[in-house]
Order: sequence, then structure tokens, then C-alpha cells
Amino acid sequence: MDVSTPTAIRCCPVIELRQYTLKPGRRDDLIDLFDRQFIESQEAAGMTILGQFRDRRRPDRFVWMRGFPDMASRHRALDRFYTGPVWKAHAKAANDTMLDSDDVLLLRPARPETALLLDDEPVRSGRATTVVAAIYQLARPADDTLVTRFEADVLPRLRARGIGVKGVFVTEPAPNTFTRLPVREGEHVLVWVGDVESADRTLESIAEIARLATADGATVSPALLDLDPTSRSRLGRGPDAARATKHDFDFLHGSWTIHNRYLKERLKGSSEWIEFDARGDVEPLLDGFGQIDRYRAVRNGSPVDGITLRLFNPDTGEWSLHWADTVRTGVLQPPMVGRFKGGVGEFFGDESVDGKVVRCRFLWTRTPDGSPRWEQAFSADEGKTWETNWVMTFTRR
Repeated sequence: MDVSTPTAIRCCPVIELRQYTLKPGRRDDLIDLFDRQFIESQEAAGMTILGQFRDRRRPDRFVWMRGFPDMASRHRALDRFYTGPVWKAHAKAANDTMLDSDDVLLLRPARPETALLLDDEPVRSGRATTVVAAIYQLARPADDTLVTRFEADVLPRLRARGIGVKGVFVTEPAPNTFTRLPVREGEHVLVWVGDVESADRTLESIAEIARLATADGATVSPALLDLDPTSRSRLGRGPDAARATKHDFDFLHGSWTIHNRYLKERLKGSSEWIEFDARGDVEPLLDGFGQIDRYRAVRNGSPVDGITLRLFNPDTGEWSLHWADTVRTGVLQPPMVGRFKGGVGEFFGDESVDGKVVRCRFLWTRTPDGSPRWEQAFSADEGKTWETNWVMTFTRR
């Protein structure tokens, strides 16, 4: 296995490879829910979400992988998540997409050095790559001789054809102690997972290599999974794979001059903008799980002071943004809630315009030149269309 990448890490001693059969047409519904709600929340419970994929050959199949430090911590992490608030809130919606969720292999690395090779931190942007997995059914448990033959006979041929093998696994023999979630028991497998370097590589060429037997006792033709990573998958370098953390808003710490463009009237087709400058000062709170943002400006000849309190929930990976100002004194506005994907954070809530409740959206953009941008938009049609009514650009002072 190649360990030359300086930012690579090996994960994990215990892995689940999960294949779900979904109701027709419901895969994207589950993926949207999974990527929004089930990544940071599971990782906060003590597991690592390794990758989640569309099976290209089976339109109603969702495949994903998660890892654990050991079997005892697996039990604790699963119990914490499946009795926790996020699963309770979204279990019905998730289960409603599924026909079967019991096709699960419990695996361990064939050797310590064949544990899954991952980037140290998920990338914040980029292009996803194809992921391929091969599952060999064995007549008996994989031993050192079989793994050695696989490494000598098959791995070089895979590499020669542009397949970067990220991990090689065999069946985890320990009993499944978290019986609430069944796994495939009474069988023995060898599994490899890799990515495809060439964009024009076809599954047929991969299949030709994978048809080679790993060693005595293995099936000649393994089950092959041709996997398309979701945008938040670590395996396959999904462009939004970066995890939400309490450091998401660290780029705002310090003092700023803020240029404001403020639409004079909202949701009335106005094109008249008011421009003015403001001052901002941002400090961390609560060991980084919170942030206070103080805002001072003169608008239409009147001074305006405001504060934003930002709070990070590590169990959900979401931020809640609370605003109060001297225009509406004594009122802490209902929170805007959301998270960053790549360099852009989206946060949603409700606002009132002329006594009517409308949807509100904040966009925070981290820019390469260190001059972040904030935008506010309203929607009167439940998010079908948006009118941007306030833009701030930040310059350090």
C-alpha cells in the first residue's frame, strides 16, 4: 500500500460496509437527509463517516461506510447516536426511504498497514472521483497466506491500471453486540476499496482485473460496486466533504471595516440601494463554541448598534445565529440556522416584511483574499425565488 502522501492517515480498526435498497426514486431524498443531518452527528457520537455513495449500476442502492476504534467503542457510539436527538428527529424520514438496510458487512483491515487510507482532513473543494469496491466470498476465514498472495498477485495489476487501492479488509470475527442493527454473519469475505485515477476508466476494465482470484478458496468473480461519491463523501473527495466544526467562523475574528449595500425597500421590486460603512469586532466565546460579533454604523443619519451571537452545536454540525440591535430594542431575533459547505455557509430562518412572515437566507462566503462577504435575501414563495436585499463586504482594519 502507498503511504507516501504526507497528509494521509489510516482508519479504522473496525468498519461497516452498508448497502441499502431504497424505494424507487427515493435515493436522493435519503442522500440529502444523510449529508445534512447524519455526518457530524454520528461523528460526534464517536464514529468516523468514511464515505457515502450512489451505486451507478443500481439506481435504488445507497452505499456507505463508517469506522470505529474497536468493537466496544462501536457499541457505545451506535447506542449514543441511535438513542440521541438527531436520529429521533429524523429516523422516520430516513426509514421511509428504505426497503432493506440489513446488507451490512462488519470488517477489519487485513493487516494494520492495509487500513483505509484517508486525507488527514476532508478537502473543502475539488472534484469527486470514482470509488470502486470488490467483495470476494471466501470458503474459509482469510489467513496471512491468502492476504499475501492477494498483495503479490492482484494489487500490482490494479495499480498498473490506474486503480489506487485505499484499503484491504477481511471479515471482523467478533460478534455483533449491537443487535438492533443486523450484519451479515456466517460468511467470510475479503474486500478492497479504491479510487480510479483516470476519468475515462470504465467499470468493465476494472472488472477484468477483479476477476482474478485472490487466492485458493476465493470466488473468481467478486461482487463489484461502482460508486459515485456524494458531495460530502470523504472517500472520493467530495467537494463538500469538509466537516462542520467550531472553527468555521474563525476567519471573522478581529476588527473590520464593513461596506454595506442596503436595499431601501424589500420585496417591492426596488432597485434603490443605500450604501454606508460600519465597524465590526468579533471575539470567540465558550472555548470556541460561540462567537460575539459587535456591529456599529450610522444609517440614514441615525446610529445603529447590533450584536450577533453565534453558537455551534457539535452534535448536529449546525450554527445558530442570533441578532439583536437598537432598532428593535430588547428583542433577540429568532435564530438563523445552518452550516458551511466548502467556502460558503447557508443559514435559514424567518423574517417579517409588512406584517407577513417570509423566509430569510444568510450567505457567508470565505474568500481567498481574506475579505469575506455576507448577503441577506428574502423569499415570499417558500424559497422558490430570492431577492438579495443586503450585502456586506469586510476589510480588516
